[in-house]
Amino acid sequence: MGFSTTKLSIVGFALAALLGFACVNLFLEKSRLEGENSVLLKDLESAKEKNERLTKDYATAKNNLNACNVSLSLQNEAIKAAAVEIDDTPSKEAERIKKIYVKDKSCEAELAAYKELFHD
Repeated sequence: MGFSTTKLSIVGFALAALLGFACVNLFLEKSRLEGENSVLLKDLESAKEKNERLTKDYATAKNNLNACNVSLSLQNEAIKAAAVEIDDTPSKEAERIKKIYVKDKSCEAELAAYKELFHD
């Protein structure tokens, strides 16, 4: 019985050592995971703050864009209201000037052309 008891004690001691090693390993793994969890929680909080800030910035930019669009529409309407229609038809005076011809380079011909030009 002495040999079996010795074997049993050695096996028991080995199992206890293995169990102790497993417990230490689990404790170390738990500590490592808690550290990583702490870092990830800080990152998550930082991401939430950044998301909140960006959401506010987006809302501000969207409001500014809407205000600019309204202002631009008002300016476009004012420009349309101030537009001047141009009449491209030539006036009677311009048409009359086009019809005046100088027959030759003589003084009498030029004088007659100028008289016709200024004749009302």
